[in-house]
Amino acid sequence: MASMGRVLVVDDEAVVCAGIGRALVRNGYEVDTALEASLALEKVQTTRYDVLLVDIMMPRMNGLALLERLREKQRGARALVITGLGAASHAIEAFRVGAFDFITKPFTTDELLSATMRAATSAAERCALERPSPPAGTYLLGTHSWVRHVERNLVTVGVHHCFQQTAGRFVSVDLPNEGDELVQGELCARVRVQPGAVYTVWNPVSGRVVEANLNLMQDPTLANADPYGEGWLVRLFDDAFEEESRLLGPPS
Repeated sequence: MASMGRVLVVDDEAVVCAGIGRALVRNGYEVDTALEASLALEKVQTTRYDVLLVDIMMPRMNGLALLERLREKQRGARALVITGLGAASHAIEAFRVGAFDFITKPFTTDELLSATMRAATSAAERCALERPSPPAGTYLLGTHSWVRHVERNLVTVGVHHCFQQTAGRFVSVDLPNEGDELVQGELCARVRVQPGAVYTVWNPVSGRVVEANLNLMQDPTLANADPYGEGWLVRLFDDAFEEESRLLGPPS
């Protein structure tokens, strides 16, 4: 069987590291593991990786600092960051230092495999090496989602073009309801794609849902065809946009 890609797993808990490694190997990935940052830095000197899977909470050098060092060595590798549930601030910072996506503990094998599969695609490699080119005035949460200011306290949120390219053809989108309160760095929507994987779209800003894109629910492929236009996800009332937008990628 052809390799699905080469992955470096970095976690100071030996049991966790081994468990992730076994799950990935069973599904066709070549896997190396490192229990500390210094060993991970040694491995990237001699081996090219498609995916770097890094735990944030580690001694001596945390995962975010390590991620910056690893990406200096292998710019094209896509980093998946492991963080604790509800650690939205960690997620935002992870995207700021170049993470491709993040996985929250406790995670299932399906969640691990879905994130790794998306990160290991050739489309993900292109996104890691190319500068994004969204419309003017668009702020980015990594290569995951985007937000644009519409008018006073009203913003529009959608999926980054790299997200839809690496996920595949959307077959359903689960959107929040009008009146729901969303938090920056937490769940905005869930997307099901062919052949059945489910992905989470992380929210770029906090706010109350004013409108969900019902057209997208009728035709999910709008997000594939026009991610910055007709394929938008939700519109939010956001009275903290000026502050929160400083944590995102600069507007194009």
